[in-house]
Amino acid sequence: MRSFALSRLATSAIIYSTAATAVGIESVALPDVDLSALGHIGLVGDFRGVSLYQYAGQQELSTGYASSTDSLLVDLPSNLFFDLDESDGIINSMCVMDESIYIGGNFTRIGDSEMQSVARINSTTGDVHGLEGGVLGNVNVAYCDFGNSLVYFGGSFSNNVAIWNASNESWEKVPFGALRGGPVNAIVERDGNLVFGGKFNGIGNSSRTTYISADEESHQQLVNLKTANISAQGSTANSSYNSPKSVICTDNISAADSTWLLEDGLAGVWTASFAYGFEPTRLRLRNADADGRGTKTFRFVAHPIDGIMNLTYTDPHTGDKAYCDAFCPLQNITVAEYQTFEFVNVIGMDSFSLYLLDYYGGGAGLSDVQVYQEQIVSYAIDAFNEPTSCGVNNSEISTSKSNGDWEITTVSGTSYLSASNVSSPYLSSTFVAFYPDISIAGNYTVLIYTPGCRADSSCSSRGQVNVTVRHRLDGNPSETVLYQTNDFDKYDIIYEGYVEAMDESFRPVVTLAPVNIQTGNITVAAQKVQFILTSTSGGLNGLFEYDSTNFTTLSGSQNAEIYDTTVNVAGLSLDDEAEITGLVVADSSLYIAGNFTGQGSIHNFLILSSDGTISAAQGGLNGSVAAMVLSDDGKSIIIGGDFGATANESSSAFGLSHVARYEIQNATWTGLDNGLNGPVDDIVRVSLNLSGNIYSTLMFTGDFSKILADGDEEAISTAGFALWIESDTAWAYRTAYELPFITGSLSASVEIENGTYILAGSISSQSLVTSSGALLSSGLDLSAMPFDFTDSDGTLARRSLLLPVDKNSSSSLLYSGAFYRNGSTEYSAVGGKFTIDTQSASYQNFVVFNDTDVTGGFLSSDLSESTAVLALYNYENASLIIGGEFSGTIGENDVNGVIVWDLGAQTFASKQPPPLGGDRVQVNSIVSRPSTSSIIVAGTFSTAGSITCNGLCIYDLDTQSWSSVTGGISGDISSVRFIDSDKAIVSGNMTTGDSTTCYMAQYDFGSSSWSTLGSQLPQLPGPVNVFISTSDSVSDALVTGVYTANASTYLMAHSSGSWVSLGNSLLEGTVIYDLEVLGLISSAPRNSSIIPDDSLLLVLGDLKFAEYGNVSAAFFDGDSWTPFVYSVKEDNSPGVIYSLFTEVAESVPSIYAAAHEKHLKAGYVVLISLAISLAIMFIIIGTGLLVAYWRRRSEGYEPFPSKLSDEQIAQTLLPAALFGDIPSGPSKQ
Repeated sequence: MRSFALSRLATSAIIYSTAATAVGIESVALPDVDLSALGHIGLVGDFRGVSLYQYAGQQELSTGYASSTDSLLVDLPSNLFFDLDESDGIINSMCVMDESIYIGGNFTRIGDSEMQSVARINSTTGDVHGLEGGVLGNVNVAYCDFGNSLVYFGGSFSNNVAIWNASNESWEKVPFGALRGGPVNAIVERDGNLVFGGKFNGIGNSSRTTYISADEESHQQLVNLKTANISAQGSTANSSYNSPKSVICTDNISAADSTWLLEDGLAGVWTASFAYGFEPTRLRLRNADADGRGTKTFRFVAHPIDGIMNLTYTDPHTGDKAYCDAFCPLQNITVAEYQTFEFVNVIGMDSFSLYLLDYYGGGAGLSDVQVYQEQIVSYAIDAFNEPTSCGVNNSEISTSKSNGDWEITTVSGTSYLSASNVSSPYLSSTFVAFYPDISIAGNYTVLIYTPGCRADSSCSSRGQVNVTVRHRLDGNPSETVLYQTNDFDKYDIIYEGYVEAMDESFRPVVTLAPVNIQTGNITVAAQKVQFILTSTSGGLNGLFEYDSTNFTTLSGSQNAEIYDTTVNVAGLSLDDEAEITGLVVADSSLYIAGNFTGQGSIHNFLILSSDGTISAAQGGLNGSVAAMVLSDDGKSIIIGGDFGATANESSSAFGLSHVARYEIQNATWTGLDNGLNGPVDDIVRVSLNLSGNIYSTLMFTGDFSKILADGDEEAISTAGFALWIESDTAWAYRTAYELPFITGSLSASVEIENGTYILAGSISSQSLVTSSGALLSSGLDLSAMPFDFTDSDGTLARRSLLLPVDKNSSSSLLYSGAFYRNGSTEYSAVGGKFTIDTQSASYQNFVVFNDTDVTGGFLSSDLSESTAVLALYNYENASLIIGGEFSGTIGENDVNGVIVWDLGAQTFASKQPPPLGGDRVQVNSIVSRPSTSSIIVAGTFSTAGSITCNGLCIYDLDTQSWSSVTGGISGDISSVRFIDSDKAIVSGNMTTGDSTTCYMAQYDFGSSSWSTLGSQLPQLPGPVNVFISTSDSVSDALVTGVYTANASTYLMAHSSGSWVSLGNSLLEGTVIYDLEVLGLISSAPRNSSIIPDDSLLLVLGDLKFAEYGNVSAAFFDGDSWTPFVYSVKEDNSPGVIYSLFTEVAESVPSIYAAAHEKHLKAGYVVLISLAISLAIMFIIIGTGLLVAYWRRRSEGYEPFPSKLSDEQIAQTLLPAALFGDIPSGPSKQ
């Protein structure tokens, strides 16, 4: 049992921690990483929903999605739906009373506590309690009656209604006994009375202990196998398991103690023969339990027709209805204790055989066989009636009693009672009393069967019998006189009318006795009576209004007032198959919805006013209604189901595709835009935190895939889940709010206080819905990129040539990103495998955008072959270098692998790099050499233009030409990082000139030389995918790559001259795509020296932890891991983050330097340097002027003449005097 408190949950994002504490959810603090120097930060990958790590246990937020079981959830202010406790079944309804939340569904456990379909949770302590054994069946609705401290549960179980006294913490007797004939789906209060809605057809009393769902009560009578002749063929020789009768009436006996087995490895037959005929409708089997043995397949054969019966059953794995005949499957007892089969055809028989054909373990066998018939029959031979002590209360089974000299007569296999030579005075004391199992009060046709006299040669002595039917406690019995002189079998109708259900004080009875005035010796025959339900008591039809003043006793007795109410009468106006699914009370009117038709053109929706007037609301709707709620402002009713318009074709309402809104004041229908493209199953209210405000939101779940287009609004894909913002009267996806990612289904919610809801369902949630890209502020706030990226085709590229991406993925993939400025306008660019469709163009795999518009990118026609963009590099806000796997023509330039985008002109550069070449061209990494215009391009290729470049080449943006590096390294390169202005670390799967395998190498641009960084094998287990250093030294390297042996991921650090593994906490299946080192605001001392105390390692990818689950980004401090980002894909599988990119370009040696050392942007550094230089020059010049001025003052001052004399001018030097000493150049040949 997990303890949680549900009170005082905050409704503002500002107090997340308070809200989390209020529900017993432990909030966590992320490390104090310093991101302020990095500017804008982006995360790209393959995900649809993303959240920061905020709460302990956050990995559980998506594990229950698509599960067949429901969980209890709380909607936190961060829009995460947090699991409080899980059930092992379905939760249908909840209500709250004081500090208790009452839950109804179909389950046997919540948390670690066993309970049956109902439960109570203390909202203060979080304790989960069962309710005295619970309810055996399916509970559809829970209603809390505050005034009387009662909780009403309705559904499909023995009485269909149960009442829990919250004050006494005990079950109360239902005053009206039960609602019979079908399930209860809705309960509301109206004018002090409770109104029940469902598919029931009468009231009655029952305390049946064996569960039979109410909508299947026609199958309720158990065929008596105890008195049948049981035989078997092929039984085992083991005396502990060789009795075929051991499988009869074993409800209170364990399967192991009641098992009957066949011989190992052989098929066999189990047969039951009867002395009367019957028509079975249900078969219930329990498999054997003996050392793994059991029946795997069987067939049911009816006799005397010797026909194989067709059966239906519910597949326990899928929940779907399935059919079988000659080979019917039976689950192993470890999977399902009992399995129920229904007969497709109702066939009369007097015996049957179960052929056991295949088996589990060593051989076949059974431990319980039960057969039911739908007929309500009482036999004169009591041994033929329902068996005693077989899981049914003995006081409620069909039975009979006889008085006089009766004997069993058997003719042609059929047995009955007969009394011969009965004469006065014994006529009055000879009788048979039939007691049928009547658990539903209603109108019945009662039949009595009389065997023909020819068969037993008693025609000459047959006479008359008086048949009395006592059908109610306070009424006069019905009497009928019949002749039994019929030659052949017959039945007579002896009563038609109301029959009261049996309870403690009354039981219907049919008594057969010879007419007292007859003379001579009379032969009397008694076989059976049958009750056929024709309609229910008082004519209930899916609606029942309960007024407690009409029920002063617990007997269920009828008064006129019980049935003659406006609600009950409204039910009578509906068709016989009507089912009510929703009830809403507004302004004293009762709004009724479901699947029905009725008088006055009523279809599936009607309004019952306080004065009893029924209105059809424009004929209602043209399809069934599954869910209905009152809007948060009380002015309209929101409806979901399987409909498309009003039933009145002349109505002006439109846009009612599966969802509709009925405006109460105007009495008009309006759509929710144009609706959905499929049926709705549930509507559940929650609260969402959108832009810092709490909004009441309706969650629609069902079998739909789109929100339909509406005017200029395009259709929106949604997998059976849609959000409607009530205050905006708009689908959430058509608003400007940043939305959470939510998928799954919800079945119920209850508000505990101030907009805080406890919910039930199977949900996956993340704080933000986005399309494979998100923005992260320095304050750790996530926001979505403003556009939706969709999959461009089914063939996906690889993020790096060492770590392939799933080629079967159908989602959009973002591999790389960059930020840049054009004047005062900020732009973002992303590359990957996607398509963005705008009103003006369709862009593919690379796009540039600002907050509102796509401003450029690859048009789908730009490149003839575009697999993916894998790398982006912003060079001084002037050029964006784009790398990946693509080829084609840009303008007049052939391109392959590399393209230059002019950031100022927002288009392709007029001159493009000559194309890369090779068997396969893929660019994985692009960086610039510090303080130069040289762009380093790395990946898989062999040429660049006309020169040879093996995986690493230099493109000069000034000269627009390629140059190769010197040396003998070749192979597949995944990344390049500079550790100073001249030295770059190159990683990948490479070889040296002497064919030595090399996973990392250093290239010195100053000396144009390579070094292999010492011995790498066998310490590094495989190719390096990413290298990073916590300093400007290779000795502080951190690397990730793949094992050569099995292609799994490793994470290692270079420490004290050797490589050590950091991935011991990472589980199998982990894939790492990127590493970054980030600084901390304040140092955090730790045991390990691998990561400096003032920094953290950020690991990105698809990380798997035993403690944290699937994580997309996590911090590592050298000692322990802390999750950073969780993400999921559209299908709720774990998401992936491929890389982090920042506004501040990577400095040397890494982003760590920018964060840790607080380096300024390069432009600012240049400006500051220039300012310092100018200041020094001014100081020197100023000092010189002051010295000169002082000397003038001390030595005197004589002005220089301002004009030369004519004589001085005449003495000007000739040119030869100036240049005579300069040697002449070489003479021309």
